Amino acid sequence: MSEPAGVPARHGGGREQQLAFRAVTTITGVVVCLAFLFGFGNVRTLALRLGVCGWVAPLVAPAVDLSVLALLFAIRYLALYGAPEAALRPARRLLLLASLLTLALNVTEPLLVGMYGRAAFDAVGPLLLIGWAEVGPGLLQAISGIRAVTNAAPTLPRSSFVPR
Repeated sequence: MSEPAGVPARHGGGREQQLAFRAVTTITGVVVCLAFLFGFGNVRTLALRLGVCGWVAPLVAPAVDLSVLALLFAIRYLALYGAPEAALRPARRLLLLASLLTLALNVTEPLLVGMYGRAAFDAVGPLLLIGWAEVGPGLLQAISGIRAVTNAAPTLPRSSFVPR
């Protein structure tokens, strides 16, 4: 895997690198799950308000949220193995669309009844999804692209204040 531009080599960081990568992946998964649970009720309420059949109403939010989850994991996998940006672009576009759908589905019902504060509150989860969809792949590539240098001694820059 090639080193991303601007990412320095780090001495002995293999274990830290794995921890950071796993932490980012886990936290992203938790955010998606929380957004899923939060949005489930919002989307069901909207669907019922719009006259959608009672047994169909609870199916829309999981379909959108599971799409977001699958895309995040696929993009994570591709980023982990150094896929080029061109390979990630279609999945990231679909992820952005699914995230925007999640946002729209979550805020429409409160907006219809004039509850703007609730609409703003209901927008938090989907906006986090949109943020992670944009930041996540590059962040994971940067973490996985840091080269661990284990046998070389660190070199310190020579200061002009040190006597020669």
